[in-house]
Amino acid sequence: MIAVIETLQGGLAHEMFNAGILHQLHKVYPREKILFFSEKEHGEYVKKVLDTHSCSRYVQFINIARIYLNYNREDIQSNKEEYINIFRKCSRAKFVMILSLEAVNSGLLKNIMHKFPNLNFGVCIHGNIEDILPQNSVKFVMNYNLIWALRECRRKKLAQRYFKQNLEEMASLPNCNIILYSDNYKNYKNSISLGLYENIKVLNLSYVFTYSKEPPLPSEKFRIGIMPLTSTAKAQNGIKVINYVNSQNDRIQYPYIFRIFNYDIGYYKNVEYIRSGDRSRRDVENFLEMCDWILIPYDKNKYRLSSSGVMFDAIEAERPFFVLDSPSFFKAVEAGCGIQAVSIKELGELIIEKINSKNSDYRQYYKNIKSYKKRVEKENLERLITIFGDCEIDI
Repeated sequence: MIAVIETLQGGLAHEMFNAGILHQLHKVYPREKILFFSEKEHGEYVKKVLDTHSCSRYVQFINIARIYLNYNREDIQSNKEEYINIFRKCSRAKFVMILSLEAVNSGLLKNIMHKFPNLNFGVCIHGNIEDILPQNSVKFVMNYNLIWALRECRRKKLAQRYFKQNLEEMASLPNCNIILYSDNYKNYKNSISLGLYENIKVLNLSYVFTYSKEPPLPSEKFRIGIMPLTSTAKAQNGIKVINYVNSQNDRIQYPYIFRIFNYDIGYYKNVEYIRSGDRSRRDVENFLEMCDWILIPYDKNKYRLSSSGVMFDAIEAERPFFVLDSPSFFKAVEAGCGIQAVSIKELGELIIEKINSKNSDYRQYYKNIKSYKKRVEKENLERLITIFGDCEIDI
């Protein structure tokens, strides 16, 4: 039996990745029963994804109580009771995968590992891992009033220190594997404690990939899709790219449109909003199918040690992408899945070049992405065997 635990709440959060890891675990360990512990709504979303691919029957879905993310005694005690309840149900598991480690529960999970020394753990970390890098240390930001700003800065510093300390202690345990979704940590060896550095394992972000996508139908406009997440919206890089391309309109020889999904940036020329009230997975897929390219304008300081879910959404949809100079995109860009630039101006120029070419080389990007899907999935199957052992298949 294999136990997989997702403690994040929020329905659609990570549902494609979590379905992917369940699917890939089954491929590697087809004789093992898989228990998936999650909040009810999230489990239903994951099951829908697996049902689409006729592969939910090998997973037993188990609902868990809400896991809180507040640093207060009452919520942490409630989390502790639920964690213990979960681990009692999977105490005989071959191994346990924690799919999203949140800072507030890092100490709790570390203590659980001590209580269950015979369980082998794989702890998957998404964006929180970025906080251990020096350039992402908490900075004082003057906001509202001085007292509030000082308290907020102190709170964030304590939380960051707490997470980093617990992560390093977990990495020292013999029954723990720290799993990242990018191997760029190797470039930051001097910024990571030796014990953590030597413990890290790497997976590609998991997906239940399909291989029957079709390239977009010819359109009267070159269509660039944006799914602006919080960090992108704060940096306003999407707006900067739009403004730059619009400012060069006299050089652009073909109509174009920026399509923005479920986020309002205000009125700009050549911008069209695609809105969905419930933001279902099918809505996301429909949006991607309405685009030729996807713009992922994360600041270059984002995604150094983790990976972008939007990039993998684009890869699954077999749509190439434009990105700024974040390291975790290098591998896919080198495989011919997208185009990368070091500045807003350079990115804007590359977009203009593609618009004017009317996607003349699009078919090659399409082929590259199909090949990349197969490559990253095969790598994950091999890496799961390396991390947890006992291969039951011939990769």
